[in-house]
Amino acid sequence: MNSKIDEIFDAIRVLEENLKKEIEEEEKKLSADILSTQRKFKEGLLPYFARTPILHVLTAPIIYAGIVPALVLECFLFLYQTVNFRVYKIAPVVRRDYFVFDRAHLDYLNFIEKVNCFYCSYFNGLIAYSTEIIGRTEQFWCPIRHARKLRSHHAHYTKFTPYGDGKRYREELQKLREDLMENKKI
Repeated sequence: MNSKIDEIFDAIRVLEENLKKEIEEEEKKLSADILSTQRKFKEGLLPYFARTPILHVLTAPIIYAGIVPALVLECFLFLYQTVNFRVYKIAPVVRRDYFVFDRAHLDYLNFIEKVNCFYCSYFNGLIAYSTEIIGRTEQFWCPIRHARKLRSHHAHYTKFTPYGDGKRYREELQKLREDLMENKKI
């Protein structure tokens, strides 16, 4: 029942896992010595603001106003997952797996740069977290690939049945739902 597309998706998953392992190995090579010597690259707040274009300063409130809808989204996702995933017996998405705030430990960043990094880390984590929640929801309710090629997709998409293959959809729907169950590792 595996098509050539399924084989390619499987190969992509293997490559993504290999890439993750390589990145982890590279990160391990950074020693405490290297991080502590980077203090010499830290830029003070006065020079930082002196070289910052005024338009950057003026648009910062627009950027940071995004925190309000982000917090509303996060509260909604908590409620959504707490209620719906329990009803459908879908394994919950672990929030801490998607939020990484390690840049605050970089000694070469000043306070403003650390705040900026925190903000970006939070938003990227929130989007990845929400993508995983919605990906699991989609796998439960409509695990069918689109007819049109997507620019990007969540990790569950590759398991979906091909567009237009009603027979395969009916045969695999229950298995795809069971793969999401709380007692299975996702």
